[in-house]
Amino acid sequence: MRVKCIERDNSLPDITQNKIYSVFECEFIKNNEEVNYNLFRIQDDYGSVIPYEAKYFEIVSNNNSNYVEKKIAEDKYKLTHKFISYNGFWAMFYEEDGTSLDDFWRAKKDIYIQEMSQDEMGEILQGENQDERDFILELLMEIKDDYFIEDLIKIGRKQLKEWTINHSLETLFLYISRFKNEKIDSFFIEYLSENEKGNDKLDRIVSEYFNN
Repeated sequence: MRVKCIERDNSLPDITQNKIYSVFECEFIKNNEEVNYNLFRIQDDYGSVIPYEAKYFEIVSNNNSNYVEKKIAEDKYKLTHKFISYNGFWAMFYEEDGTSLDDFWRAKKDIYIQEMSQDEMGEILQGENQDERDFILELLMEIKDDYFIEDLIKIGRKQLKEWTINHSLETLFLYISRFKNEKIDSFFIEYLSENEKGNDKLDRIVSEYFNN
C-alpha cells in the first residue's frame, strides 16, 4: 500500500505534502462494506517508521496482496505486511533485535517492487537522499532491472566530475557493472583514462567488469 500526503500542519515536520509514502501497517474501522482508515504506519522523511493519522493521506496504490488482516477490537482491524506481521515485531524493530531489521527491508522491497512507479524510482535516484538511492540501486540489482542504466551513467559522470566519492557512487558503479553494453564500456573506460585521483573500490569494480 502507498499513500500520498494531501495535508500537513506545523505539528508534522517530518512528512511532505504531495509526497508518496509506503504503508507497512494500518488500522481501520470496517462496518459492513465501508472501510475507514485511522492510522498509517509509514517511513517518514527522516527514516522513522511511526504511525500518522490517516486524515493527512489518501491511498494511491493498494494492489499488494501481501498484507495480513487481523481483528483487534469490535469493528476495528489491523493490516500489516506479511513479512513483519508476527507478534512483537515493532518492539523488536525499535530495539533492532533479532531478524526484525532484515524482515523490515524485505517488506519494504516487496512494496517498492509491486507498487512504486518507475517515475518515483527515477526521482529518488536523481535526489539527494543517499540511503534511499542506495536502497533503490540494491533493489534494481536484485531484480536485474537495467531500465535506469543511461540515467545512472549521467549521474556517475556528474559525481566523478565533482569528485563526489561516497558509498552511493560505489553502489552506482556496482549496479552498472552488473550489465554489459557499449555505453557502460565507454563510461568505465572514461573513468580509467580520466580519473587521476583513483579509488580502490571503484577500480576493483571496473576491473572485474572488464575481466568477466
